[in-house]
This record gives sequence, structure tokens and C-alpha cells, in this order.
Amino acid sequence: MKLIHVSDIHLDIPFGGMLPPEKSATRKQEIISAFEQMIEFAVSEDAKAVLITGGLIDAEHISRTTIDRVYTAIKSAQGIEFVLLPGNSYESAFFSVEKYLPDNLKILSELEKKVTIDDVDIYGVYEATKLPLFDDKQLNIVLASGLLNLRGFEERGISYLGLGLERTYRHGELKGGGYFCAPGSLESLAFDEGGNKGFMEIYTVGKRLSPVFVRSGKRLCYELDLDITGVGGSDAVVENARRELGGMPGINGAAMVHVNLTGTMDLNHIIDNKVLEKALGREYFAVSVTDEIVFDVDGESLTENSLRDRFIKRVSEGNESLDLKKDIIRAGITAITGGDVF
Repeated sequence: MKLIHVSDIHLDIPFGGMLPPEKSATRKQEIISAFEQMIEFAVSEDAKAVLITGGLIDAEHISRTTIDRVYTAIKSAQGIEFVLLPGNSYESAFFSVEKYLPDNLKILSELEKKVTIDDVDIYGVYEATKLPLFDDKQLNIVLASGLLNLRGFEERGISYLGLGLERTYRHGELKGGGYFCAPGSLESLAFDEGGNKGFMEIYTVGKRLSPVFVRSGKRLCYELDLDITGVGGSDAVVENARRELGGMPGINGAAMVHVNLTGTMDLNHIIDNKVLEKALGREYFAVSVTDEIVFDVDGESLTENSLRDRFIKRVSEGNESLDLKKDIIRAGITAITGGDVF
């Protein structure tokens, strides 16, 4: 028998200021398509069930159009049971009042914690204390969301612990036997979600469950820490970032890229993060630039004879946080030198 375990889909998730409106709309459609393609894979593999740990929808933003499209995809997969453990109270509340749930979609609630498919018992919990000790002769799957650690799920006879609310893939063996796995999201939902995206295909092998990761992500995220110490200005930083990113295996124009600037910034060569985002954004689907830089400020060398020095000195002596001081100095120097302030 084959089962699919998928997690953290977040249909209609709002991308807010992370992406411009047109690209946000594109990503939303890509996430829906990824879910539909996962179902097509399950059908082609004759899977018995699709198990979903948390975050099928963003319940506060889901549209009727999207949920109806999802229901259509689920209904079309005849012979496959869909089992959802809601990721939070909003999702639970949404499905509790839905009148048109597909017959093959089962919501695990506080009152109903177990589904059996062939010879595999499937439980949904939010706390390990709610679980019994299992008979190791009976295959079982436990779906759980939002765990800080695995303590309490070990040495209970769990065959497979499927985790949700973890957007990056991780897996391993449970102490006392069995597997744990968080598939991560089908598609990258934020710039800091590096690595492959996909879902798990679970095979029953005798009295064991054997999971295999299946890749599905259309757009992967790539992260780059770039030391700008001694680099002379935005153009040079862009070229360095371009070179480092270009050397990353598998990267292409469809990627989502996060560049984090580190090191020391020379005040004679102010780097504006928005300028870098705009320049690199012509080459990749979406780019985010953050920084952990420190300014190379020699207080004794600052004089009252120039507007720039007086400005830097006043800001440096202020009560604002270091991050805010950096933003103020960057914007102020850019303005003083005639640059564009975003």
C-alpha cells in the first residue's frame, strides 16, 4: 500500500509586502497547482490516502474560488481518502462549518482522532499525552502539528510520526523505533525557506512504513551571506552577489533569492538594499536583501564642517536602536549625495 504525506500548503496565503501584487498572485496560483499536481501523482501511484498535517488553507484569507477548486481536485481522486489535521484553530473553525466537504475528505478533530485505512491506524493529536502506547504489531501513523520537540512521542510504538507547521524538510528515526518526518511545504512560502520542496510517499513494507521524499517545488529559495567589507559601492556589491549566486547548483531565473549582507560598510560607499533588490530582481523571480552590517564610523574623524559628518554624528549619538540608526544613516547619506531614497 502507498500513502502520501503532505504539509503546510497554505492555499491563498497573503504574501503582503514580501512580493509585489502581480508576483503574489502568481505564487498563489503556483501553490494551488502544486497541490493539484500532488493529487495527480497520488492517483498515478494508486495511493490509498493523502495525509495532510496542518495548513491546507490560510483560513483567514481563503477565497471561495480557491476552496471550490481544491474540493474539485479532491473529489476527482476517486478511491483516495484525504485526512487533514488542521494546523490551528482558524482552520479547524473553517472546516467545522463547511457544508460541502467532499465525501473523501476527513477532518481529524478533538472528538474524532482516528481513521483506519486498510491495516494502518491514523491518529491526529496536538499533545503526545493524548496518545496510547501502541502495539508494535499494528502499523500506525500519528499526525501532529506545532511540536517543539519529539519528547513524549518516543518509545510509544509509533510507526510513523508525520509533522506539520515546519516549512523545511526534516526527518529521522524515533527513539525506540519508527520514523518522524516533516515534509515541509510544497512550495517556498518565504525567502528563508531554502532546500528542496515536496512531499512524502510512504510504502508499507511488512510491519514497517518506509517513507521516500518526492520533490515538487517549482521555485526554490536560495540564500546567500555576502561579506561587503572593502567592497566599493552598490555596483560592486551587485557584481559580487551575481557571481556568488551564479555559482550555486541548480539556480535559475525562476528562483527566489535572499541575500544577507554582512561585514563592515564604508560610509563613503553606502549600499542601499532596495537598489540591490531592483538590480538582482531583473535576473530572478523575486529578491530580498537584508543586512547585518556595521558602519565603519570613526567618531573622532567627524567634524562640524560638513553636512554629512554633522548628520552622521547626530544620528550616532541618538537613542535609537542600532538597526534604526543604520536605516537613518543610509537614507540620509543617500539623500545628501543625490541618490533615490525609497
